[in-house]
Amino acid sequence: MTGGRTQHGRLRRAGPGRWLLRPARISLVAAAALLGLLVPTMAAPPAGAAVSIVGGSCGFHLGPPLVTGALGTLGFEFPAFPRDPHQVCSVTVTGQASLDPVTGPPYTNVAGNHGSATFTLHFTGGPLPPGILWLWQPHCADPAAAGVVSLTIDGQSASSPAQPPTSCSPDLGGSASLTFDFVDPSFASFPVGLAPTHDGLGYWGVMPSGTIGGVGDAPQPTPLLNLASPVVGTTTDPAGGLWVVGSDGGVFALAGAPFFGSLGGLLLNAPVVGMAATTDGGGYWLVAADGGVFAFGDATFHGSMGGMPLNAPVVGTAPTPDGGGYWLVAADGGVFAFGDATFHGSMAGMPLVQPVVAMADADGGGYWLAAHDGGVFAFGDAPFDGSAGALDLRAPIFSMARTPSGHGYWLLGGDGGVFAYGDAGFFGPVSTP
Repeated sequence: MTGGRTQHGRLRRAGPGRWLLRPARISLVAAAALLGLLVPTMAAPPAGAAVSIVGGSCGFHLGPPLVTGALGTLGFEFPAFPRDPHQVCSVTVTGQASLDPVTGPPYTNVAGNHGSATFTLHFTGGPLPPGILWLWQPHCADPAAAGVVSLTIDGQSASSPAQPPTSCSPDLGGSASLTFDFVDPSFASFPVGLAPTHDGLGYWGVMPSGTIGGVGDAPQPTPLLNLASPVVGTTTDPAGGLWVVGSDGGVFALAGAPFFGSLGGLLLNAPVVGMAATTDGGGYWLVAADGGVFAFGDATFHGSMGGMPLNAPVVGTAPTPDGGGYWLVAADGGVFAFGDATFHGSMAGMPLVQPVVAMADADGGGYWLAAHDGGVFAFGDAPFDGSAGALDLRAPIFSMARTPSGHGYWLLGGDGGVFAYGDAGFFGPVSTP
């Protein structure tokens, strides 16, 4: 996926120093949605699974590798994106790696080329997929032509960009090797959140490791270092800049955005999964996987799902334009409305090809939901401007963001690919390390 303009707590803190009891009521429409009594008023179904899956019941999709190098060795870490980002399971597979020139005859001196290894992938239901590491060492080959490293599992393959090697001179041993190294459970170099600039002429992509990629007119912030937990989301400061949040509720204010507080250092019943900003940029909400909502600055606490039974974890939130309410969305497409947010329908109880991973509001009269396979569902007066549900994605969708006008949206894939719809401009993919 290279990106392009293609048509698819129980802890309750209302702000610093303000602690609220669990709300006694939620909106009736949200309660009805929880019970599965309501159906969508308008929804655009995905046109088939966009991401092919291997691994049987513990399915996954190979993504393009992160390429790293040190002391003459290149490492190729292939992410294994789970079929369901919330799945907890293990699967043992055999992978075959190959190193082949882009053009010309095959290499003559790469030991282990087209070799295989058997390993087990463990999916823990967290934000980081396993990474499968193969090494090309030393980084040389004969003939010294640019080569591509590919990994194939159950017929599904992913490949690296072309890597120009040097000739294997005698001081390098005269030969190279391609070998399996290990499965890394903390692979963190893929985007998980997207935030547009305040004028909509650019966007930032954030990664679990704290790396942030600016595209268009988005300035490049300094990477976040020594994080206590992985980054899980981001949102735009309407006055300029952005906020980034980690799964422990720690908030980072970047590119001029003010800091209003965070949950960092507090014990949470469930990890934070996302955040949203008030229209005036004077505050923000954090939302946890159990539906807990935490309000900071001038963001008002209107209620939450913390302590309520959920059929699926909450994965995102979106505010109403006046800040008088917000919606929460769960992985099964269930939508919960609080404050002056109106319930316009949900996907709860409907068959989904893959789970919902994000939501965005249109202009207060509707909202969009985005699924892991790029499917988009539109409710209320939110127009359906297209989806990536029918595309052959190299990596699944992880995030969604609306344009400043509310008349379009972007989708962000795990390989940095960006898809623009409606009045959203395409400014290029988000760079990954």
